[in-house]
Amino acid sequence: MFTKMKIGDFAKYNQISVQALRYYESIDLIHPIEIDPFTNYRYYHIKQSAVIDNIQFFQQLDFSLTEIKQIMNDTKTPTELNQVIENKKATLQAELKSIQHQLAEIKVFQEGALIFQEKQFNKAIEFVDFPARWVFTYPTRQNIYQMTEEEYEFSLREFKSDLTDLRKFNCVGSIMPRTSFVDQSFLSKEFFIFSDQKTTETRLLPKGTYATYYCHSFQEEIKMLPLFQHELADQGYQIIGDYICEVLYEKNKTSDVNRSMFIRMQVPVSRS
Repeated sequence: MFTKMKIGDFAKYNQISVQALRYYESIDLIHPIEIDPFTNYRYYHIKQSAVIDNIQFFQQLDFSLTEIKQIMNDTKTPTELNQVIENKKATLQAELKSIQHQLAEIKVFQEGALIFQEKQFNKAIEFVDFPARWVFTYPTRQNIYQMTEEEYEFSLREFKSDLTDLRKFNCVGSIMPRTSFVDQSFLSKEFFIFSDQKTTETRLLPKGTYATYYCHSFQEEIKMLPLFQHELADQGYQIIGDYICEVLYEKNKTSDVNRSMFIRMQVPVSRS
C-alpha cells in the first residue's frame, strides 16, 4: 500500500510535471506531506491525487490558479464564490460567441473563394434565389463610381472608423437605388457589409430572384452596368429593387498596392 511517494512518482501518476508541483507548493495550492530535512526530497500521498484532479478539472475550464484556490478552499462567501463561477461562465459564453462568429466568417470567406474558382471566367448572366440578408450601411458624400482609387480607400477608412466591431470589416460592397440603375445614371452613395443578424443598425436586402453577373474590378463593373441593364430589359425582366455590388472575395498579396476583388453584380428581378 502506498503511504508516500517521491515527487517524481507522484507527478508521473497524475500526469503533471514536477515543475508544476513545485510551483503549486510555492503559491500554497498543494504541499507535500513530508519534506526530508537532510535531502530536501518531497513526498506526496497518493490520496492527494484528488486535489490534483480538482485543480486540473478547473484548469480545463480556464480558471486561474488564484480562482481555483479560492473555489477549492472556500475563501469567499457562498455568494462571492458563486459570482466567481458566474463570471467565468459569462467569459466562456462570450468566447463561444466569438468563436462562432469566427467560424461564420471563415465559412463566408471559403464560400467566396469557391465561387471565385468556379465563376471567375463566367461571362453570362445567371439568376440566383437569395434569402433575406441583413447589412450594415454607410453613406458616402460622393458617387462611389466617380471616386478615384485613393478617394475610395479614404471613404472605406471612414466607414471602418464608424464600426464598433472591426471583425466585420471585410469585402465592402455598395448599393445603388433602383431608379438610378434603371435610368442608367449609376449613382451609388452607400457602402455595406453583411451582418449575421438583424439589429437596430441593419437594413434588409429582401429575398427573391436576383440577376447576377461577375466581374473583377470596379472599372470592369462600370463598363458592364449599362450592358447588364440592357440585357435584362431585352430578356423581358423588370427591375424590382436596388442594385447591389457584392464583393465576394478579396485576397491581396502583401506586396499589393491596388485592391484585388471579385464582384457579384446583382439586382432583384421579375418577369414583365
